Amino acid sequence: MDDAAWDAFVQSHAQAHLLQTSGWAALKSRFGWQAARVALFDEAGRAVAGASILLRSVAGIRIAYAPKGPLTGWADEALTGALLEAMAAECRRLGAATLKIEPDLPDTAANRRALARHGFAPSRQSVQPRSTVLLDIEGDEDAILRNMKSKWRYNVRLAERKGVTVRQSEAADLDTFNGLMAATGARDKFGVHAPGYYAAAFDLLTPGNGAFLLAEAEGRAIGAIVVGLCGDSAWYLWGASSNDERNRMPNHALQWAGIRWAKARGARRYDFWGIPDDVGKIAAGMASGDEASAPVEALPINLDLLPQHGLWGVYRFKQGFGGKALRYVGAWDQALQPMGHRLYTLGLALNEQRDEWPAKLGRVAGMSRAADSARPMCSAVHDPAAWRAALAELPEPHVLQSWEWGEVKAATGWHAERLIVAGEDGRTLAACQFLWRQLSRYLPVRVAYAPKGPVVDWTDRVAVDAVLAAVESHAHARGCVFVKIDPDVREDLAEGVVLREKLRRRGWRFSAGQIQFKNTAVTDLRPDAGELLAAMKSKWRYNIRLAERRGIGVRQGGVDDLAAFYRLYAETGERDGFLTRPFAYYRAAWETFLRAEDDAANPAGGALLLAEHSEETAPVAGLFLFRYGRRAWYFYGASGERRRRDMPNYLLQWEAMRWAQEQGCTVYDWWGAPTQVDDPADGMQGVWQFKQGFGAEFQPHIGAWDYVVNPVLYTLYAEAMPRALELMRRLRGVLQPAEIAG
Repeated sequence: MDDAAWDAFVQSHAQAHLLQTSGWAALKSRFGWQAARVALFDEAGRAVAGASILLRSVAGIRIAYAPKGPLTGWADEALTGALLEAMAAECRRLGAATLKIEPDLPDTAANRRALARHGFAPSRQSVQPRSTVLLDIEGDEDAILRNMKSKWRYNVRLAERKGVTVRQSEAADLDTFNGLMAATGARDKFGVHAPGYYAAAFDLLTPGNGAFLLAEAEGRAIGAIVVGLCGDSAWYLWGASSNDERNRMPNHALQWAGIRWAKARGARRYDFWGIPDDVGKIAAGMASGDEASAPVEALPINLDLLPQHGLWGVYRFKQGFGGKALRYVGAWDQALQPMGHRLYTLGLALNEQRDEWPAKLGRVAGMSRAADSARPMCSAVHDPAAWRAALAELPEPHVLQSWEWGEVKAATGWHAERLIVAGEDGRTLAACQFLWRQLSRYLPVRVAYAPKGPVVDWTDRVAVDAVLAAVESHAHARGCVFVKIDPDVREDLAEGVVLREKLRRRGWRFSAGQIQFKNTAVTDLRPDAGELLAAMKSKWRYNIRLAERRGIGVRQGGVDDLAAFYRLYAETGERDGFLTRPFAYYRAAWETFLRAEDDAANPAGGALLLAEHSEETAPVAGLFLFRYGRRAWYFYGASGERRRRDMPNYLLQWEAMRWAQEQGCTVYDWWGAPTQVDDPADGMQGVWQFKQGFGAEFQPHIGAWDYVVNPVLYTLYAEAMPRALELMRRLRGVLQPAEIAG
């Protein structure tokens, strides 16, 4: 299949992409890659599916890569399967150990399942940006301008008033273009291609598939961009600007010229090509249906709180043009040669660790730049009243940061230390219940954990830096291998986006050991009982009343009822396959919070609710709630086989919500939701469907993060713990995260 026939197929395909054209393959072939093609044809000899594949050897291992491919009808399982098999066969023939594909598909559960069905697994290495801003340019130019933010429209017109003109570059302008790229890379600290690369791109992509646009003022070049085109889409590939004349807004003028150039050539979409992936994750989380996107103006992100560096500044610029944030499914790998593929994935893992070594070495020496820059004044609190008073100054303290929870954990081998970070004016900036323990009395190996902490105003940058530095410093002082935190912060809000980026920059890593449930669901308890019932699904309201008609009643239990509740809880664990601890462990926790409930001055408390049938003495179901301040958590639930058809669990939850309201709580936290809310394979789906029926709102959180003090011991611990947990699963069934915490 010659280049012209191939490009005609690509151009006409629904997923047409510049990176699948012959010109792109030729460009990469000039810089170390080998290009190959695979295509399937119908009976009339027309191409119906295909892929442009690039191959390259790294450290003796040959990798095959289909950038933004393959091109297939993904809904057609037979066609897609046949194409992927043909690709694998050709890549094996060419000596590849791994086939990496990066299809132009939104990041949805359906697309992930389709890739997994065809034998692919998510890659540790995505090549192209996972997230982008995609602009609809089908309307007239005035409509496109109206959809921009007003400041962007103003800047587009301002550039014209200030004498900025934009024209298509010629080959003679390449030296100017490369000079602008070099200046931009030096200023913004990113790598640029060698001049020969851009010259080859100009030669191979223009004029059919691309344009080099140059912005000038008073005869001097002050900015440039490269726009690619294929099918009905255009992509902003590269951009550069002079250090001078930036007040003339050349970048706004260039993007507007790029949009107009693409629109004039039939493009319907303009892809700004790359934003922080955290933004894309938020958009994907907000989306429904078959596209992981959301309008940029609808994203719950406060731009004033975002970092200034790197892609965050890029996002600030791109989002002003309007459009939607979109997340792609990313790169997926298939092993073609098992040994070579294992070596490849090992190399990726080592490469990731290599990038982290400077920060690791700094932390081992106790010289983290972040710690040096903050050095907060941190003090320990040894009095329950003083700790409660400190938490009262902070927003949204979690029950796992309460004095009572520290006492519970202290009874099971943990050391509970309460740390306060105060400002110069004596005001409490942050608090952290720092739990640490020695794994064995024979081995001086310590780990630390701040469950659902620290407690801080996550929009206060000074306070956040101070408390993170305090936690890092304390982990060093206690000789811990690492410390884990899992802040109660939503990842779909600006503070979550900012915090994830801050943690990465300070050397924290997303933890493989998520102790608590990463996500949760909540119900707003401020409406009255009638409104709460109306917000439920009709079947749930029916089941609540059905339970009452069938003789189910709910009462508040006391210490004497804990043994009966535990028997139900153990029965539930046996039936549903989660690990339960000995009664003594739970009794300590339950009694502690029941006693706290008797103290009117204590913001902590708890309640045991038992569902009983009028004809029986033993409870048929029960639950235990924790409370702190104005929030209640449903932590433990249990039910027997008896009377399950009488719907006791529905009435229990309703009475639990009413109890929480009576205590002045405004939020009912259901404590646990699926990691991927739209993934039917997620083990929490059944539980989620039950909670959702009560009107629960899904809330994704940033999850647990580890700060590593000793990299060697941490690696050993990280490898040993999953094996130990797997052994426990095999012996006792599925281990639920809440049971580790509980």
